[in-house]
Amino acid sequence: MTAALSRFQFLPILALAISMIAGGYYFHHTLNTWTTKIVSGYMSSLLDDVAHQIEEKQLDLYDMSQPQIDAFIDNLSQSRFGQRFTIIHSSGLVLGDSQLSNWEIKKLGDHSSRPEVVSALSGELGMSTRHSESINQDLLYVAKQLELPLDEHGHDTKYVIRLAMPLTALAAMTNDLENIFYFLMACSFAVLICSSWFSHRKIFSVVYQERQLQEQRIEKSTREIELLHQLANMLAACNSIKEAQAVVADIIPRILGDINGCVSIMRESRNQLEVKLDWGGHWPASTVYAPNDCWALRKGKSHLSHAKYHNLECNHMTGMGQGGTTLCVPLTAHGNTVGMFHLYFGHNNQIISEETKQVAYTLAEHLGLALANLSLQEKLRSQAMRDALTGLYNRRYFEEVLDSEWSKANQDDIPLSLLMLDLDHFKRFNDNFGHDAGDYVLKEVASLLNRSIEDGQVACRLGGEELAIICPNTTVEESLTLANHIVEDVRELHLDMKGLSLGQLGVSIGVATFPDLNASPQELVKVADTALYQAKDNGRSQAIHSQLKLEPTKLSTQDGPSEVLPLKKSE
Repeated sequence: MTAALSRFQFLPILALAISMIAGGYYFHHTLNTWTTKIVSGYMSSLLDDVAHQIEEKQLDLYDMSQPQIDAFIDNLSQSRFGQRFTIIHSSGLVLGDSQLSNWEIKKLGDHSSRPEVVSALSGELGMSTRHSESINQDLLYVAKQLELPLDEHGHDTKYVIRLAMPLTALAAMTNDLENIFYFLMACSFAVLICSSWFSHRKIFSVVYQERQLQEQRIEKSTREIELLHQLANMLAACNSIKEAQAVVADIIPRILGDINGCVSIMRESRNQLEVKLDWGGHWPASTVYAPNDCWALRKGKSHLSHAKYHNLECNHMTGMGQGGTTLCVPLTAHGNTVGMFHLYFGHNNQIISEETKQVAYTLAEHLGLALANLSLQEKLRSQAMRDALTGLYNRRYFEEVLDSEWSKANQDDIPLSLLMLDLDHFKRFNDNFGHDAGDYVLKEVASLLNRSIEDGQVACRLGGEELAIICPNTTVEESLTLANHIVEDVRELHLDMKGLSLGQLGVSIGVATFPDLNASPQELVKVADTALYQAKDNGRSQAIHSQLKLEPTKLSTQDGPSEVLPLKKSE
């Protein structure tokens, strides 16, 4: 492209050079014609003056001697150096010449055939240029006819007065004008070349800068598209808000730069929004706010706190002082507002470019869809894993976690305890107080279990009033302590529903621990169930560990032989 432009750059210079050559030739020809015309006009006026003097003095040129004619010509005021006057008879005989001697005049031949003489005798102004052999010069000849009155001798009275001037003077004048013209042309040509070179460099500098900017814009746009694509893919692969936080904190600053931002998600009650994702540092404003605190949610479209025609900050952007510029964009998906996208640009009151706004809107679209899908996944996952009544994990999740924790315990050689719980005489609550009371009891017990267990321990409802707790990395003593603590807390639980006391509740718990009991997950459940039944047989509202039996287990004869593997021998 640069080479092509370089070639086109010299096209006007070449065209000007050709036009200058043609113009110079035309100027030279026109100038010669013009100067010749002017000089010939001047010479014609001189001839008219000489003719007037001859007529005034009534000279008989044909009868005058050559010395008399030469004397007359030499005494003319028009006769001076460089101007040659010649008097020629119509017969072609030269009668006198201001620059030739009598001997030289006699040697001259017939002049009747000379072009200027022929034209003059025909009544026109004769003019020609040629080399004079007599004086060895290039001359311009101008001739005019002079007709005198007839005399008594009867000869022809038509004469030709001719004036000759050297072409050197004419050439000198035209050369001066041509030199001036050519000098101006050369200067113009030089100015054009210099201006073309300068403009060429300037144009190419601007084109190069624009190309660099364009390449930077293309590279930036390509990078943003790749990052947005990566963000969408990573958010689609996330299984929780915690994972989404890591993705957002890593990718969005690469797109927006050093800009603080966050994403707040609408709660299920739709009366509050809570900041769940942030990047670019700690979010300085409120982390929980009502929908009415945000202008963008009220308007249903983006809101810039410091715009051209207003300075309106949202109420939720408190704690930042005055002067900070914020941009709020609603996150919508499937026709619903799922949250808000906030950007905080600091206190420098910088003008937010349209490019930054467009990137923010694009990010809001991606985040809105991703968070909606993530929320839907979590909701479905929760419905699939949790019991709808108590909020505890269900049997399916219990089996998955038990298998996973058992494999981990078997691999790392760490203890794994299992607590199987059953509410004592739970059927009486349903019979005496109705199923609503039974549901209330289950909810209260589930809440108690969630308060009693530690992080990493999982409480599940297996069905009815049967519950279970999986306790990773928990020894025999620790698991039994936890079980006794739960028994005491349930026994002390005060159950009141709508002002009606439901009485005291008891729970029986059976505990089994791996690898003290070398059993598979299914066998571990059976052993814990066996301990649970022993606790019920022993009077209920107590906890019994399968490895710490104080009394023989009262098993039904129908249970058959135990499939539990023998305990590990203590070393």
